[in-house]
Amino acid sequence: MFTCVFLYQVGSVDPARDFRTLIRQKSLPFGEVCQQLTGRIEQLLGNKNMNYYIKCIPCIQTFREQSVQVGNADHYNSYIQSLKTSIPVRGLQEFWDMLVQDALTLINKDEVDGSRFSSHDAKQFLTAEEKKEEVVAAVVDDTGDVDDLLDMM
Repeated sequence: MFTCVFLYQVGSVDPARDFRTLIRQKSLPFGEVCQQLTGRIEQLLGNKNMNYYIKCIPCIQTFREQSVQVGNADHYNSYIQSLKTSIPVRGLQEFWDMLVQDALTLINKDEVDGSRFSSHDAKQFLTAEEKKEEVVAAVVDDTGDVDDLLDMM
């Protein structure tokens, strides 16, 4: 006998699979399912452990893929921007590096018509932090003028 299992929430065992199932079932609004997934991601990230980071990557990949498929970039883009701004405060740079490595960036206009980001914006989103760090490093390394001024005194 075949039993149909109806899912009502994104669980912790396989959140990415649960998210896909809920989207496919269409039993809940897309935004509500996205909110459940991001809540689960936040819970996992709160553990600050590489095993949980590894579990979050497929969640974010699936979130992005399903958002593109459904044609709604807003929830994903808002979440990924919010996540990026919280990385330094929360000490999640290691996790962010994994997202950058997997190129999990903003959904752009070429992927979803309603997106407000160009493909250039999406590419820039992941590289912006690296460039800022390089500029800061260059400024910090250039102490020659200060040393020269002090020598003149």
